[in-house]
Amino acid sequence: MNKKNMQGLYVVEFAFVGLLMFILLFGVVEMGRVYFTVNALDEAARRGARLAAVCNISDPVILRRAIFNAAGDAGTSQLITDLTTSNLVLTYLDENGAVVANPSDTSGVNGFRAIRYVQLSLQNFVFNLFIPGFGVPITLPTFRATLPRESLGRHSDSGEITPC
Repeated sequence: MNKKNMQGLYVVEFAFVGLLMFILLFGVVEMGRVYFTVNALDEAARRGARLAAVCNISDPVILRRAIFNAAGDAGTSQLITDLTTSNLVLTYLDENGAVVANPSDTSGVNGFRAIRYVQLSLQNFVFNLFIPGFGVPITLPTFRATLPRESLGRHSDSGEITPC
């Protein structure tokens, strides 16, 4: 074989090897993005439960800060694309793990006084792949964090509400 007949062979070899290398490269990048997103969503659930345990029940700042936003920013998350407060569900639980029906009622036994745990669930988050041609959305599982209640935004001595 002479050199003139071999020139097209290099292009064909590069096409096969290059295709495999780019598929591998995009796969590694996407797995890194999925891993980062899953860890960030898990942290958002834990962070929201922690804030709910120490902040006032009716404070809308809890959910905003849980998704890594500033207290006044009600938009999508600054860290995770497409994450909003609508993906979060905050519930207050009694000592048996049942949902407290009216947590802001400070006078009743079935209200504020019954709260023993706070639970934040992050659900229905859809992860979109960047791989060209594989724009398959993946719905990630529900992330949930449950913590024992702490002050719930009140001073124990005076009952005065403190802002978060």
